Amino acid sequence: METKQISVSGLFETNVQYKIPLFQRYYVWSEDTQWEPLWDDILHQHESQEKPSDHFTGAIVIQHQSTLAGDVPQYDIIDGQQRLTTFQIILCAIRDICAENEHADMASDIRRYIQNQGEMLTEDEQYKLVPTKRDRDSFISLVNERVEKSRGRIYSAYSYFYDEITEYVDTDKEKIHSLFLCIKNHFRFVQILIDEGDKPEKIFESLNARGKSLFQFDLLRNNLFLRAGEDRDSLYEKYWENFEDAYWDPEETKVGTSSDIFLQHFLMAKLGTESVKPEFFTYERRYLPRLKQRGDMTIEDEFSDLKRYSAVYRKITDCDENSMLGKRMRFYKTFKLTPLHPFVLYLTCEVELKGHQLDRVLHILESYTIRRMLCFKGTGGVKNFNKFFASLIKRLGDNFSLQNFINLLSEQTSATNKYPTESEIRPALHTRFERDPLPFPDDTTIIFPDDRFVRAALEKLWTDTAGAIKKKLIRYILYRIELRKVADDKFTEPLPFEDNLTTLEHIIPEKWKETWSLPVGAGSVSYDENTRMVYVNRDVESQEMFYADLFSDPEVKTDRMGLVDPSYEDMRNNTYNLALARDNLLESIGNLTLVTRELNSKNGNRTFPEKKAALDKHSRLKLNQEICEVDVWDVNEIHERAEKLIANFCEIWPSLDWFKGE
Repeated sequence: METKQISVSGLFETNVQYKIPLFQRYYVWSEDTQWEPLWDDILHQHESQEKPSDHFTGAIVIQHQSTLAGDVPQYDIIDGQQRLTTFQIILCAIRDICAENEHADMASDIRRYIQNQGEMLTEDEQYKLVPTKRDRDSFISLVNERVEKSRGRIYSAYSYFYDEITEYVDTDKEKIHSLFLCIKNHFRFVQILIDEGDKPEKIFESLNARGKSLFQFDLLRNNLFLRAGEDRDSLYEKYWENFEDAYWDPEETKVGTSSDIFLQHFLMAKLGTESVKPEFFTYERRYLPRLKQRGDMTIEDEFSDLKRYSAVYRKITDCDENSMLGKRMRFYKTFKLTPLHPFVLYLTCEVELKGHQLDRVLHILESYTIRRMLCFKGTGGVKNFNKFFASLIKRLGDNFSLQNFINLLSEQTSATNKYPTESEIRPALHTRFERDPLPFPDDTTIIFPDDRFVRAALEKLWTDTAGAIKKKLIRYILYRIELRKVADDKFTEPLPFEDNLTTLEHIIPEKWKETWSLPVGAGSVSYDENTRMVYVNRDVESQEMFYADLFSDPEVKTDRMGLVDPSYEDMRNNTYNLALARDNLLESIGNLTLVTRELNSKNGNRTFPEKKAALDKHSRLKLNQEICEVDVWDVNEIHERAEKLIANFCEIWPSLDWFKGE
């Protein structure tokens, strides 16, 4: 092992090529933690030229690679690739600034530090630095002065330094030149040249603690390629190149997903356990020994499994319209639910379910999930899914069958696992007029909510059902019901769920008391003690009165004892009951529909005829067309519509009994 100090000039002034090997990760430096501090160091060093001193930038570890006589010397970068890449990007930025300011001589001089010189060089030999494949095109575009073709973090680094340098030098040729000299002569490294027989992957792993921490998937990559030996290149091209896409970058999750999360779900599917952190430790200490016990698994099988699982995982996370699996997973993406991903990987990659059978299991899972969310405090209803479905993977193992799966769900009787039935769904969506709502059941155990639970949640008998996510959940339920209505009508075009369709409209508005009158008159309103429901009698002619006018004291508007004229107490009592029933039914699914944010704002607290006219004019949803067919809107209509929508819900997301009998 040979160690020496070397400057940027010493690294790049002669013909040389530094390659970043496969076990290294791509370029990950960022503005806040690396570029800005480095630029501050450059400024400080440049502005201290009266007392020149060298700035130590860090260590680089390289390993010489065998080449033919006369070829450009080549080195693998074992540690320090982030630093070397950044300095090459800075040199590209200075070169381009010189060229744009017509300092052609300086631009030409700087090119010698970016590209190798010589007429006999091959195209590959002209580059002093060759990044990993993911960064290569973007980096080579900068080197070849085609900045417009550069992308990703490489381009972001270039843009940052280009802007900072441009502002700093302000077309001053002497300042540009002195900045260049400062960077190439006074920024130094400790260069460690390791022997040919040393293990570069191990050295890289031990040295990397000084830089940005490796992700769990980085550790796995290093381990796999260390064990791959001479087959590295072929295994990389056949199986690993897929993972170099930005889609899998943990720091670019807006693009796709995180490779660390994929590894977590891969291991959960393989091992049937909810606890796999840290992921690489679990892979090495728990998963690899299991493979070795089998005796027939090769390193290529490991690569192949990861690629096979990743293809399915991409369908799961992308929710591709052209894939049955993708379509089924859109529900989970809508609510940002990932606990079922490992179980779906198990179904598709281990059990290898396909076609109708896979679709049926995914249908059960979706019905199970939405019923639990509706009846048991929204996402709180799925908080134990990791643990529960890990146990299912272990119990089902290699002997999966649809019937075994249904039987295991049927056995669940605890409130934390139970599958809600139809009688549980109805009160979760729709409200009955009750002075004392039913107590929410003890949620200490797991169940598939049956219909009783679902009905209780839809009727809003339990005030804490669905929790904070209820509005989004009801909105999604109405959207899916709308899609079903459209699908049943062959003459209507399919309706996309557009982003601006974001609000729930209350037909009876939340602040109805000032604009919606109440019927007052003998027999106009009745209350059924048996059903505990209020009805408005449309056959009886009645006067109309606003809520405030029911009371003798305008300050007392919540007490039956304050009603006007005690001789009409029964009559007023029923009207008062109607007011309470309206309040109680505001959040019933029967009183809710979907509209755009703009239409919701336009409707506000308007009367029903005004709302009906607006819906008729501006909405093409079948849900709203059906509302427009009603002449008067009150509790009767809400009850009737709620029953229909609850029936629609139970058709889309059936109970477990329905799947048993199918």
